[in-house]
Amino acid sequence: MLYHILKIGNLKLPSNIFIAPLAGYTNLPTRLIYRQQGAAIAYTEMVSVLGLKYNYDKSAELLKSTDIDKPLGIQLFGPDAKSFLTAYQKIKNIKFDLVDINCGCSVKKVLKAKSGAYLLQRPEEIYNIVKALKNSSDKPVTIKIRSGWNNSSINYYEVLDAAEKGGVDLITFHPRTRSMMFKGKADWSLIKKIKNKSSVPIIGNGDIFSGTDAVKMIHQTGCDGIMLARGLIENPFLIEEVKISLMGQSYTPPSLKRKINTLINHCKVMVEYFDEKPGICEFRKFIRGYLKDLPGVSKVRQALNKIDNFKEFKKIVNEYYEYLNKKSTE
Repeated sequence: MLYHILKIGNLKLPSNIFIAPLAGYTNLPTRLIYRQQGAAIAYTEMVSVLGLKYNYDKSAELLKSTDIDKPLGIQLFGPDAKSFLTAYQKIKNIKFDLVDINCGCSVKKVLKAKSGAYLLQRPEEIYNIVKALKNSSDKPVTIKIRSGWNNSSINYYEVLDAAEKGGVDLITFHPRTRSMMFKGKADWSLIKKIKNKSSVPIIGNGDIFSGTDAVKMIHQTGCDGIMLARGLIENPFLIEEVKISLMGQSYTPPSLKRKINTLINHCKVMVEYFDEKPGICEFRKFIRGYLKDLPGVSKVRQALNKIDNFKEFKKIVNEYYEYLNKKSTE
């Protein structure tokens, strides 16, 4: 069965659908919205190990959670095992269920700190980081990687070997190089190759924008599960679409009413978490996904991007809903 329970070390997940750690997106209220659709595990935004060392309070803010925000993964990025270990000792008593090592982020600021995808050039340091965390934690230790630094340095087998020797429990694989960023097409054939060689579960990541994509990836690669990232920003209901598709059932997209109600509720929980003005500002980046392809949406988005109180936000959205209902009966 494509949709199934997944065991990672001593952690048993209810399914094999993962929500990626997305900087600026996977905050606590958003994770709770996503969990309602059936995500097996969600991650906090990625956290800098050096940030935990030099500006602990600000970095640890990203790790805030609740008892219903489970299972929870945290993703750390940094340059070396010593930095990871120092940071982990500071946060090890925070409630989370697994720790992930980012070896795939291609953002310049992260690379400049010799972190993220920079580590793909140093498989021996990936081994050191995994080993250090495994020796210090009773929680599963996982990594997220790309296929290599560039087309002249495709070394995911070497990275796999280093991580496995360090004791890694699971690998999430995005089959693009660091130099590709998100351009071109993810080469799913590489997921099949690493899956055939790996002794630990492999989670496929890259270019999953529909339930059909998720089904194709697992069929083509044999990967143990999938991780949703950019596709979820484009479609806030992608988790349930993927879940239903992997279960072999026919998916019915959400009604207009449900889209509008979920949009309002998502904004509401953001406001409750961040306070009114910052909550609405933080939510603006999600509006496009909820209202994508609807008629007259550009003017509505422009209006919503100008207001900073929830009452006015709700009023504009409800008026737009009434407009769409009227238009559909004409």
